[in-house]
Amino acid sequence: MNQILIQSIVPILLLILGGIGWLYKHEKEKRLEVEKQLSERKYDVYIRLLTVFFDILKQVKKGQKTSSQKLIDKMIDIKKELIIFGSDGVLKSFFHWEKVADGKENLLALATLVIEVRKDMGNAKTEIKTIDFLKSLVQTESDFEELKEQGYRLE
Repeated sequence: MNQILIQSIVPILLLILGGIGWLYKHEKEKRLEVEKQLSERKYDVYIRLLTVFFDILKQVKKGQKTSSQKLIDKMIDIKKELIIFGSDGVLKSFFHWEKVADGKENLLALATLVIEVRKDMGNAKTEIKTIDFLKSLVQTESDFEELKEQGYRLE
């Protein structure tokens, strides 16, 4: 009797364990797919954010004026998506940059934001510092020193 009971329970247990294994695998695949979609959206937002900054930089270097209303509209759209998809570090850096955007700390805040984006996009151990990024924005070391003399916080 015990042997018959064991012979009937073993296949049922194997079936149950197989079902649990399949459910686990299925849920894990769904979670990974959702994470992949979120990452793609996040990366798209980060690229658009950095594109706005670099478009402004190009216009400044060419001596062209920027359309403030167009810029405000773009930044509001980007902010909306950053709130949804951005990491905490990127979002905090973005909020800080917004607060200081009109002041002498804006370049440092921008550099911090760029570093946070790099970290969130898979470069968690980046050795690039804010000073490295800021120096890449100017032509020469003397231009960098001139920004310091003008009161910009760069370090």
